[in-house]
Amino acid sequence: MEIPEEARAFLEQPRLCVMATINRDGSPQLTTMWFDFVDDIVVLNMTRGLVKERNLRRDPRMAICVEDGPQYVTLEGRAEIIEDRAIQEAEVRRMATRYNGARRGAQHWQTIAHQDRLGIHMRVDRLHTRNLD
Repeated sequence: MEIPEEARAFLEQPRLCVMATINRDGSPQLTTMWFDFVDDIVVLNMTRGLVKERNLRRDPRMAICVEDGPQYVTLEGRAEIIEDRAIQEAEVRRMATRYNGARRGAQHWQTIAHQDRLGIHMRVDRLHTRNLD
């Protein structure tokens, strides 16, 4: 999917996203998370065993909403769960630098490396924007 430049610029800022997955009963499950947007893929990382992991393994459909007051971008797609620790480490270091700056970001992986973690990659199938002009 072609991502408009104004949406791409908005997503490059270190804002939090709200990630939505689908619970077994069909209700939404929402989580505020760090994210990155690299090569038109939404990148996230989570601890293994959470509700969102179970939801994505059962039904990979997901969405994120990134907002700044009246401006927002909503992205929808399907999750791919990433088990590879080397990929996760590189992605978490990049996200931590994005949110915490170079010095603290470089050290963040060490604080969570002992955890059993999973990456999430979502290719964008649909996009909706508001007030980005």
